[in-house]
Amino acid sequence: MYHWEGEDGVAPLAAAIHLGYLPSRVETEAELRFLLRQELPLRKGVTPREFGVLFLAGRGRRGEEVYTLATGKKPALVLKTITKLLPLLGEDPLNYHFIDCKAALDQYRKQRAVSSPALCGWYNAIGRMVREVQRSL
Repeated sequence: MYHWEGEDGVAPLAAAIHLGYLPSRVETEAELRFLLRQELPLRKGVTPREFGVLFLAGRGRRGEEVYTLATGKKPALVLKTITKLLPLLGEDPLNYHFIDCKAALDQYRKQRAVSSPALCGWYNAIGRMVREVQRSL
């Protein structure tokens, strides 16, 4: 489950990469512009009414369900509610991976202060996060 605040399209982008709709790495600014022009669900963010709503993006290569979740400004509250609700629904919370897309971008921004990566660096940071998630499944 890729979660984000919901103001932009970071988690939907990560979900699209996970599902193989988009590549996990780009090399040129032109390639990045082309990919960002694609019509992805929730790419421009969500409304506050949609905070806390799970959106099924699809099934990954291993049959895993891939979701996005907009948490708003209080992600800890939304995530705690979901993890407490799962056992009530007969689900084991350990079967779920909650991936903070904002953390991947924050890590990229810290590294960017040290080095000067290519223009495509933020997109490639999301792709790197997705590849790590896929390896951990």
